[in-house]
Amino acid sequence: MRSNRMLGLYIHIPFCVRKCRYCDFLSAPACDSEREAYLKSLHGQIKAIGERLRQKKSGKHYIVDSIFIGGGTPSLLSSDQMQALMDVVRESFYVADDAEITAECNPGTVTRKKLCAYKRAGINRLSIGLQSADNEELALLGRIHTWEDFLDTFEAARKAGFTNINIDIMSALPGQTVMSYKNTLTSVLALHPEHISAYSLIIEEGTPFFDEYGENDCAKKKKKDAAKLLPSEDEVVQMDELTWKLLGEAGYEHYEISNYASPESVCRHNLKYWHCEEYLGVGTGAASYMKTTSSGDYCRLKVITDTKAFSEIDWNDQSSLDKCFMECDILSLQEQMEEMAFLGLRTKEGVRLPSFYERFGKSFNEVYGEVVKKYTAMGMMKADETHVALTLKGMEVANWIMADFCG
Repeated sequence: MRSNRMLGLYIHIPFCVRKCRYCDFLSAPACDSEREAYLKSLHGQIKAIGERLRQKKSGKHYIVDSIFIGGGTPSLLSSDQMQALMDVVRESFYVADDAEITAECNPGTVTRKKLCAYKRAGINRLSIGLQSADNEELALLGRIHTWEDFLDTFEAARKAGFTNINIDIMSALPGQTVMSYKNTLTSVLALHPEHISAYSLIIEEGTPFFDEYGENDCAKKKKKDAAKLLPSEDEVVQMDELTWKLLGEAGYEHYEISNYASPESVCRHNLKYWHCEEYLGVGTGAASYMKTTSSGDYCRLKVITDTKAFSEIDWNDQSSLDKCFMECDILSLQEQMEEMAFLGLRTKEGVRLPSFYERFGKSFNEVYGEVVKKYTAMGMMKADETHVALTLKGMEVANWIMADFCG
């Protein structure tokens, strides 16, 4: 008898209108022919993986219960391209009737007509990249839209029938003040989205922002003349406190360090990452976390990052599926325990102790008891018979705490 196993599916669309100045994601502008070649290869990979999974004599049947189409800017896909992509997914995998299917969307790249077509294709959740309600801050980020463009997109999404919408916002931006960030929060809250993701800017190496605001010599010289400096540490703390306060007062559940949702609107796909559940990634640079059929261990896979090379893969060659991965790492038991600990601690629920014991045959206290005792005494962690989680005080220094769970 075959048992069912739930699977999340991530689909990467690496195209954008223009690379934002802070972005280190795998994305770049592309012409129509490059997009078509990539999508053709993406379809081939999806079909090949679907066929491979069906051939496995593993005693399990995968049911895709969440799909996340990210990028890049997936909303650059035409209505027909999105429909074709979803058709291939459904032909290759069993997709649950109630699957959560998210598409990332940037303001200025969609119309109500296109969004209606996306909905017909099966998309039932949108994640709109606003980042800021301040047009000067958006310009400094290199975004292609204004606040007014965002409002048009949000209204179009509602009129197209979307009742599950996430809005991305960012703090600690160049030139941002505590008051301008508060205005972004209140402006977004006035729209009553179902979900809000609130991230703090991280200056990544290899981006224009790193040259201007990083810790390299070039950045240090530019900082002296920079008209728009980054907020101070104290200001960033105030922004974080505003986020917790205003979103909490508005009834949003702070269910993960950077994510807030109204009741029953948590992102099911992202919860798979934080609870170490299986997910499959397709498209350039996409990561997977899967249980192997031979040993029962978990492995981490990553698809090649060269978009041109990916687009030229011949999926009729059965060896192509193995060659398309640039990384294939079998995780040790210690690595698996560490991941379940620090990823689970990102969530309000925390680490599920029965799940930890069921998977590893060891209690969480047996492995991490001293660490839990240390941070519980400091008021940064709380524990009961079924969960270990961070307190709000602990979430403020989460990265510091999580380092103690890594060998």
